[in-house]
Amino acid sequence: MVIFFMALYRWNTDKAARAFDAAAEHIHPHYVEIQDEILRQLHRLEAAEPLVIDAGGGSGRLMERVLEGLPHSKGIIVDQSEPFLALAAERLSRFGPRVKVLQYRLQDDWGNALARPADAIISMSAIHHLEPDEKRSLYQRCRMYLGPNGIFLNGDEIRPESDEVYLEELQSWARRKHENLRAGIISAAFAETFTKWRQRNIEEFGNPRHSGDDCHETIDAQIGYLREVGFARTSIEWQKEMWAIFAAEC
Repeated sequence: MVIFFMALYRWNTDKAARAFDAAAEHIHPHYVEIQDEILRQLHRLEAAEPLVIDAGGGSGRLMERVLEGLPHSKGIIVDQSEPFLALAAERLSRFGPRVKVLQYRLQDDWGNALARPADAIISMSAIHHLEPDEKRSLYQRCRMYLGPNGIFLNGDEIRPESDEVYLEELQSWARRKHENLRAGIISAAFAETFTKWRQRNIEEFGNPRHSGDDCHETIDAQIGYLREVGFARTSIEWQKEMWAIFAAEC
């Protein structure tokens, strides 16, 4: 089942969505590893037919693995990109009524579209695009949308405390992406997106970040947000370079 709620999105281009989808595991150096750990954590769910929401789920790559790995689960993808959701609908069509997609910004109150509380809300490489206050608000809504014993898992980009180390990690990631582009591992169609990413994050390093940019924050800051909004238990489940998975339980 596919439900579209129209929203304005400045990156709403089919070219960029397809280019990223085709080479996601090469653009993101720990793509599969993070998905593996999120799936491992989801196997803790006790519900007979768990509802899993992917916040910022894009083209449905992670949700596909969830529905395969948890055969009795149901899934909802929330994302603001129409091209990404079109790819997700195509990828997940074989799961029929077990999955639907909703077009909302993560900043919106998309909980009104849920028929019941979720057993898990997951996210990967999406929430870092939100400003601090937007992250807090999203985490508060996730807490509201989860049922008893619900869990929240975010596998996302983070930043270290040191600006110097942060810039070094961004530069290292940029070199990897450039090498993969030059080798043809990442499609040339992604080159324009990469150029803009490099300009915002490296050439303009230290400039103010706004919603939609890479608004990286430390793990400690985000764990603090989760505790502020009422999650009972928080933990860091995995961390490497400028990526981490942090969890929160109701």
